[in-house]
Amino acid sequence: MTAYSTPAATSTQQAGVDLRAQWQARANRRIEFVPSNPADRLAVIKRNEYVTAAYADMYLRNPALYKWAGMAALTSAAVGRGMYMMRYLRQSHMASVVGLFGREVAEISYTLGVGNLAVFEDIYWQHMAYDRGGLAELRQIYRAGRLDRLVMQSWEQVDEGRRTNDQALIWQGNRGLLYYEQKQVLQPAVYDGSEALWKAVSGWIISPIPGHNETIEAYEPGANIGIFEERWRWIERSMLPAWKRLAETHPERVESRLHVRMIGGPPFLLPAMLVGRLGQGVLQSIALGSHAGSTSQLRLAASH
Repeated sequence: MTAYSTPAATSTQQAGVDLRAQWQARANRRIEFVPSNPADRLAVIKRNEYVTAAYADMYLRNPALYKWAGMAALTSAAVGRGMYMMRYLRQSHMASVVGLFGREVAEISYTLGVGNLAVFEDIYWQHMAYDRGGLAELRQIYRAGRLDRLVMQSWEQVDEGRRTNDQALIWQGNRGLLYYEQKQVLQPAVYDGSEALWKAVSGWIISPIPGHNETIEAYEPGANIGIFEERWRWIERSMLPAWKRLAETHPERVESRLHVRMIGGPPFLLPAMLVGRLGQGVLQSIALGSHAGSTSQLRLAASH
């Protein structure tokens, strides 16, 4: 038997589809992104700055509510630092100093940009819709089958926490958004199929939370950031609690840092990026490059 939708149901579904598309278009305009336009490496780096600024702006609208956006702003800035590092390694031809082949540097650089955009495309429009239209806006999209059930439940927790002034419930809802982002968006877009490469760099990638100078290998020796279960243990048990402590005990530090991110520009002062095993490798390549008379390449990488 063929099932037919009633006119009312079809109308509701179409409205939800159109509503999601409208919010996604608004989100894209926020970062000056046109899906049909190809982007070169410099455009991807510039787009990362816009993404970071958008997250920072959303968090600062309501720090008590948009916990995910604040953490995402810090993480996106860290992704930007990674892009600049990879750009320098490509330009200096010194990827081998940090134990990578040139094609691996290119792959990391590419996937950083892919992941940065994929997360933004999936979740920033939701923040815009909730911020301006409330939970009813997201429910309409959900009823049209255009929003995942776990994500809808997470927003319901955030909203209930807002209405009852329950910070624990707000954090729980934001944790749900983070879980979905890591498992359903980043895992297939960035990590699947490249576990060996991400294992090789797991000791280089430092938590993006200020003051939480820890890698996944330091938290769990032998862990692979490319494997969801292992990455999520680090995030949930170490990184997320560090973000919660920082946001609750030093909100002025967070707001100051994110105000800087809203201004735009490269996501670091040069010395601040040279941390961790990768940073030390970059320092070594800089020293070798300087010895070979290639300091102009470093100036170029730092100025773009």
